[in-house]
Amino acid sequence: MPNKTNEMIRYVAFRLFVEVGYEATNIRNICKEVDIKPASLYFYYKSKEDLFFSIYDEVWEDKIKVLSNIAELEHNISPNMKLYFLYKRSMDYYSENIIKMKFLLRYHLFPPEDLANIIRDKYREWSGKEDKIIEDIIKQCMERRVLPDDRDLSDYVLEYKTFEREQLIEMIINNIKKNEREFDRSWLRFWNCNMSNSV
Repeated sequence: MPNKTNEMIRYVAFRLFVEVGYEATNIRNICKEVDIKPASLYFYYKSKEDLFFSIYDEVWEDKIKVLSNIAELEHNISPNMKLYFLYKRSMDYYSENIIKMKFLLRYHLFPPEDLANIIRDKYREWSGKEDKIIEDIIKQCMERRVLPDDRDLSDYVLEYKTFEREQLIEMIINNIKKNEREFDRSWLRFWNCNMSNSV
């Protein structure tokens, strides 16, 4: 059952990386929980670092895949509504995958010293893909004059990502999922005060 063994390795490693951190997680502990010998783990991964980044990339890949496949982004609706649906579907995804978001947040804020540079480079690469999705919609908003074009595209993207990150951190810290009305209220406040206030 090689695939099952690999799934168990990843599940246990992911949980330990979230609960006790990268430094406190060791191969021995993972193998003990999975009930395999270290040689079995090394069949799949060269090292703990290799295992960690395999999980890190998978979490990001899943997130980008979800954002890229939001059905409403393909509909013939106004670009500001597309941006709203990007936010709404992102929040739905974060709510359903809060542990994955905790994992990313932990290692972006407090990367292990020996992995910090690699995490920084990988974050830049993955967040660039996320930025592209956001940029495409905001560009449409600017072209259709839904947003004023007196600000740089990068300013709008940063504004949006900051807002989204604040929403995510609030969910993680308070360990709650907002209801639809709260999400909508937050969005309207953000849109009116931070994005379109100078239209």
